[in-house]
Amino acid sequence: MTTTFDRALALLDTIVTAELGPGGYPGNVQLAELTGLDQAQISRMLKVLASAGLIERAGPARGWRAGPGYFALAAASGDRQLLREARPLLRSLVARWHEPAWLSVRAGAVALTVAAESSHWGAYVAAAPGAMTPIWCTGPGRALLLDHSGQELSELLGEVEFVGGGPRAVRGVAMLAERNAAARDAGVVVADREFEHDVVDFSAPVRDAAGTIVAALSVAVPKFRLAHGPDQVAASVAEAARALETRRWRPGAVTGRGDGGGVSSAGQVRVAP
Repeated sequence: MTTTFDRALALLDTIVTAELGPGGYPGNVQLAELTGLDQAQISRMLKVLASAGLIERAGPARGWRAGPGYFALAAASGDRQLLREARPLLRSLVARWHEPAWLSVRAGAVALTVAAESSHWGAYVAAAPGAMTPIWCTGPGRALLLDHSGQELSELLGEVEFVGGGPRAVRGVAMLAERNAAARDAGVVVADREFEHDVVDFSAPVRDAAGTIVAALSVAVPKFRLAHGPDQVAASVAEAARALETRRWRPGAVTGRGDGGGVSSAGQVRVAP
């Protein structure tokens, strides 16, 4: 079955192929002809792709070309060592918790999944390579923003409408900054029903040797399975992120600002009832 996601990927591929051809940057009408989709569908998908930074306007005719998010995703996907080292860690998290686990990078205002291991309920949308989710109301998205100041968040998300997500999603930059400040101390983001109504994301940032966040490692757990054990899930995700840093860059890699992350010794992870 062809999904909207499949069609959006096909549209992105069509834009990149046309851009490299003699015709230059394609417009909406040309894209409709090339893909066989109607212009209303094309317009909706172009808006989503543009908001993710995967495409942008270009040329006198204001056609479409690949955007910075496209190249960021290509760079992340091309980091074979990062993906190779992530896979066994993702599998170990799935084996331990029997829940989906995945690795994400940032492209504009979305989190893009670049590697994933599914579980028996693997329909969770973010846990599939190529999935795009809002950066402000998901565990991986918030982990990717963990070092952003309030001003930086405002600059990045100033035009975003904080609509949608789950019942506990943030509804503005100030709320996002407040939640991320608390998560920064713990070294792991616990997004409790922020994206899906009955799902909790546990996400930890993955840093390069300079301490810059380059990816996020996540596990999603249905709310009803968290009567016991959220601390252990959070700790295991933080530990896996640190292990990925060490494997990817060097022994003793920088793991964060301050003491290097992990679950705070000052308190336990809390999941609202």
